[in-house]
Amino acid sequence: MFDSIAVALDRSEASAAALEIAAKIAVAQHARVVLINVLDLAKLVSASGYQTPYPQEALEALRSDGDALFKSATASLEAKGIAVTTEFAEGDPCDEIIRIASDKKCGLIAIGTHGRSGITRMFLGSIAEGVLRRSSVPVLVTPTPGAHAHATR
Repeated sequence: MFDSIAVALDRSEASAAALEIAAKIAVAQHARVVLINVLDLAKLVSASGYQTPYPQEALEALRSDGDALFKSATASLEAKGIAVTTEFAEGDPCDEIIRIASDKKCGLIAIGTHGRSGITRMFLGSIAEGVLRRSSVPVLVTPTPGAHAHATR
C-alpha cells in the first residue's frame, strides 16, 4: 500500500514514537523511509531576539545536530532492513514536510505532536496540525508518550 513513508524528525519523544510506528509499517509494507528534518529559521530568529540573520556558528551547530539525528535514525532503520533517505530543509516546517513528501512520492507522512494547547500552541503553532490539514496523503500523528496519562475518563 505504501512504497515510501516520510517521517518528520526532531529531538522530541513524539517524533521518536512516529519513527517507531513508521518503521513497523515500513517493514510490513516493504516501504522505504524518507527522514525529514526542517530548520525553521524564522522562529529561531524571533526566539533568540536577533533582528539580523541567525549567527552562522549556531546554524552550523543546528545542522550538525540534524546530521546526528539522521545518523542515529538511519542506523536504527537500516538494522531492520529498511531503505532510508534523508532530507534536510530550511524554511516553514509544514511547507517543507509536505513539499519533500510530495517530491519523494511518499504515500504516508508520520509526524509527532507535542500536545501543546492554549497560549503555548498559539505562539508556537502546531506543525502536525498544519501538515494534517494541508497534506494530500494520509498523515499519521503520534502524541508524546504518556502525554495524556493524567486525563480522566
